[in-house]
Amino acid sequence: MSRQSQETGPTGRSGEANAARVTAGSVIWFLFMAGLWVVFFVYLRSGRLEDVAQTIKDLPLPVELLVWILFFPWVLGTAVWTSGWSETVRMVLVILFAVAWTVVSIPRPRTPKAAKVSEPPRS
Repeated sequence: MSRQSQETGPTGRSGEANAARVTAGSVIWFLFMAGLWVVFFVYLRSGRLEDVAQTIKDLPLPVELLVWILFFPWVLGTAVWTSGWSETVRMVLVILFAVAWTVVSIPRPRTPKAAKVSEPPRS
């Protein structure tokens, strides 16, 4: 292998250009997810989460369904928190939701797509 192909890699780009990158969209999504969890816990701490839950319940059904779809993790957390379950169970579930959805949303570098290798026809 020539020195140039070792430095630039198979695509002919420099090593830095070949490195996987985090997209701006994934960073924005992560900030949105984490930011709404911060808002959720601020509302929880201030005692206004019950008002949010009641406002969601008072919406017309199609709008309420849309809110559930668009803001599922936070509405689920609100529903769990305002349920009649013990405070320990509610806190564990809400923290579990927040951690899980935040971890899933952490920006990860995009890996370059591997070239498809066509299989030879079988005889």
